[in-house]
Amino acid sequence: MITGLLKYEEKTCVFKLQNFTLENEEIENRDKIFIDDIESLFNTDSKISNTPNLLKGNDFDNGKEIHFNVADIIKTGAKTHSASLYSYIIFEQEETSYDGIQIHAEELNWFHNIKQSYSFMYSPDTGQSELKMEPFENTGKQFEFHIEGQTIQGNLNISRTYSHVSTMPIKLQTELNLYFKPTNEFELVERLANVTYSFLKFITYRKNINFKHLILKKKNEEGKYRKVGRLYIKELKSHDTEEKKILQERLIDFPLLEEHLGQLFEKLAEKDIYITHIPENSFDKNLITPARIIMITAGFEWQFRFTYKELSKVSEEKYKNQKQEILTFLEEKIEENTGKKKKYFKSYRNLLLRSNMTLSDKINWALNEFSNELNLFIRQLYNWNGVTEIKYSDISERIETQRNNIAHGNIDEEFDSYVIIDLIVLEWLYYAMVLSDVGISRANVRLAINKLFNRRFAL
Repeated sequence: MITGLLKYEEKTCVFKLQNFTLENEEIENRDKIFIDDIESLFNTDSKISNTPNLLKGNDFDNGKEIHFNVADIIKTGAKTHSASLYSYIIFEQEETSYDGIQIHAEELNWFHNIKQSYSFMYSPDTGQSELKMEPFENTGKQFEFHIEGQTIQGNLNISRTYSHVSTMPIKLQTELNLYFKPTNEFELVERLANVTYSFLKFITYRKNINFKHLILKKKNEEGKYRKVGRLYIKELKSHDTEEKKILQERLIDFPLLEEHLGQLFEKLAEKDIYITHIPENSFDKNLITPARIIMITAGFEWQFRFTYKELSKVSEEKYKNQKQEILTFLEEKIEENTGKKKKYFKSYRNLLLRSNMTLSDKINWALNEFSNELNLFIRQLYNWNGVTEIKYSDISERIETQRNNIAHGNIDEEFDSYVIIDLIVLEWLYYAMVLSDVGISRANVRLAINKLFNRRFAL
């Protein structure tokens, strides 16, 4: 918990900050009750209509200035308020602008592998050891992308921290630095943190990413960056971590993305890559539920529309009647539902209106397009499950049939067990399309899928 003082509605308040909830209590005229206070006690609508976007305070311990990015605020008593926060910044001392954000996450240590920063020799007989650290220039990597009309300069490097009072005298970690025009607002740094979060989800195919630190930086007169504060974002709270082996091995690493890292960040920033279907953790990706089937197929169709826009008219007449039947069904669901369900059916209707190919057509076409990259994995997967004759058309039709049964509410229809295997193939196909669309070579597409999905081929 952090405590301190802040000004709210021109009144001095004591604040308590815990888990992105900010409790404020007025300390001026604390023992007196005014007419406004009495009215508030009988007001059933306790939510404040004119919610301030920003509150500023100072903590008691070190006098550090803190900026609170407010989502909403309610009156909980005559002189108390409770605010829910999107995020907050704790400055080193006073408020300042910043032009960089440094991000630490365990996944980054293995994306830009810390092992490349050192080499060592060890004699088991004598215990003599020699450790050699590479200079920063040998391990630093740069890239850039555009967001909100400006160029973001990215930098990956491996920092070294030395300690004489620890059993680990040298600590290595990969830092991702993103530099931009000076600002003192939350919007850009929050968006950059969220884009990085999306990036790490994509390269690991799971959502339980741990952000250790979000450090705000500012360039000084000598051209060097110094730390000026720490950013905390509610949506990026720590999650349960994965096993070390999964953290270190099951991801698409930097050498496979190096030439096109900026393009990937930019597409994620513009939301041109569908990542909603990514599972919560490495365990959940093995669970196949109706919701997962819908999300995985939606992710594939989204990417197919971006990658193969010219194919949208291939089957216009052939599937005109079938398409109209599904559109009629979706229109009925839109009328029947509200909220998130209504939004889902609307988005699916809009997706269908943009394309005249069936889901089966798209999957079959894309599987043939990436046959050289995926066939090795596909053949092994089906052979393990007793299938020797593999047809892309069968895979495509099974997925479409299952998806349509779920979309139409026919959950009592018999579930084809091979659909579970088919969906694994569809996940590979999604990654093949995204990586290819970003510009990754077909050879590296194969290597990326082999590594991310632990296919264990010596490629």
